[in-house]
Formats: sequence, structure tokens, C-alpha cells
Amino acid sequence: MLLPIDPPDVRRADLIRVAGDREWEQWTSVPGPVLESVTGADAEALVRLVSELPDAGMMRCYHPVYALRVHGAEGVLFEIAFCFRCHNALGFAGGAQATLEGFDPDSPAGQELRRRFRAADPNAAGREPAS
Repeated sequence: MLLPIDPPDVRRADLIRVAGDREWEQWTSVPGPVLESVTGADAEALVRLVSELPDAGMMRCYHPVYALRVHGAEGVLFEIAFCFRCHNALGFAGGAQATLEGFDPDSPAGQELRRRFRAADPNAAGREPAS
């Protein structure tokens, strides 16, 4: 996936469970609680996982369950909300128009990213989330 920054610019990454209004066309930021925040090398590793996600064909549902909000020294650098069911990721960066891209959730990077989200989500224990 194309990222707007390099991992060394990352200060913190928040793993988010998407909540509230699913009308993503209206979002200016991803709604939902932060499940976990990581800093330093852990935050950079999450961004690297996203950068390693291969492109894939996009499907139609787009009901994201998880998102990543990445912070730099000056505030939020970007946010990406992932739908692991339809292979779509919605990215926001620097107030620009949100863009929807396809990714492969079954790739090693996709599987590890999903594992990280689920490990941080107390609601995911023992069941498969919708996306």
C-alpha cells in the first residue's frame, strides 16, 4: 500500500475499533475507541506491515472493524480503516480527500495486521469479527 510517510517519521500508532456511523463518506476521522497505543519501534513495525500489504481486487461491502491512526511530532499523520472482508482500506492524510484502496488480507502482512488488531480487542476473543 502507498503510505504518505516513512516509518521513521512515526511517533505513535493507535489501534482503533471502528464504531458509530458507518457512513464513511462523511468521515473526517475514523470514529471509535483506541484499543491500544504503541510507540517507537512497535509503531514503526505496524506502519511497515501496512506498507507491505499487497494490492488486491476491491469488493463492495466496506464495513471496517479496525483502523490505524498514526501520529508524528506534529500530530496525526494519517488514518487507515480496514475491511478485511472486502479487501478495502480507506486512508485519510493531512486533511486530503479520503481514498479507498484494495489490499490482500490473506497475505502474511495482512494476517499479522489482523492478528495485532484482534489481540488488542477484548471483544474479539474467541470469535471472528465481522471484518
